[in-house]
Amino acid sequence: LPPTDPKAAYSYVIAEQNKVYPAVSGHNTICVVTALLETGMVPMEEPTTKFSLEAPGGLIGVTATCKNGKVTNVTFENAPAFCEASHRDVIVSVPTLGDVRVDIAFGGMHYAIVDVQDLNLSIDPKLGRELCRVGEMIKVAAREQHPVSHPVFDYTGPDILVLREPTYRDEEGVLTGRNTVVMTNNDLDWNRPETWTAMLDRSPCGSGTSAVMALLHARGELKIGEPFKHIGIVGAHFVGELLRTTSVGEGEAAIQGVIPTISGQAWITQLCTVLVDPSDPFPRGYTVGDIW
Repeated sequence: LPPTDPKAAYSYVIAEQNKVYPAVSGHNTICVVTALLETGMVPMEEPTTKFSLEAPGGLIGVTATCKNGKVTNVTFENAPAFCEASHRDVIVSVPTLGDVRVDIAFGGMHYAIVDVQDLNLSIDPKLGRELCRVGEMIKVAAREQHPVSHPVFDYTGPDILVLREPTYRDEEGVLTGRNTVVMTNNDLDWNRPETWTAMLDRSPCGSGTSAVMALLHARGELKIGEPFKHIGIVGAHFVGELLRTTSVGEGEAAIQGVIPTISGQAWITQLCTVLVDPSDPFPRGYTVGDIW
């Protein structure tokens, strides 16, 4: 879209399933940058192209590494992330699961963050259905029992969830974690167990990585300038880093946040033309009961 900020090359809106419109999405930002450069909508300069995009949550600075017409890496400076003390170690009561400890942090969306070992589970693709089920239940319970809002603009939550394993140091000494992000794809009804489901993000999730880094920094586990490798459920990874601290909001209501960067790569998989025929009885698509 044409930007409203003159410093941006383009603006973009992130439209996800179930009418979710994130303020910032890291994976989608990396995809947008790749598409803009590799299709020539933004001129590519090798070895590095720098420009800005306007996300709903604000201006995003982008640095793309390029070679032979291909984007090989995208690093972007995200909007401020934060994790307030009052939103850490929150206990929520979840039907059939009992009490669950949750941290809530913002990284572009409001994330409920849960240690997966507390649920006697692991980040394993074979457990996808169960990770979706319990993750969506915890997120909805957290939203009902501990709602949060952004201190600057109208954005409430939590609206998404991270299940994470304990961090560790890899063979190069880099702080590393595994995660999966549970995304809503229907309206959960506590009286209808068949609606206790969701879907998993394929990627490690850029906004989710930002939220996790804000939590780790608040707990004293991640330093400013220290890299953090975040591995998703299918093995792909992003590398994040906290550039500096910042204030979010104004006056006495301001809270401490951090400015994260996220690095990753995307690939164009399709170029297509979408047509709408005036005689089509379903020009806006359709849904069928509990399938979609």
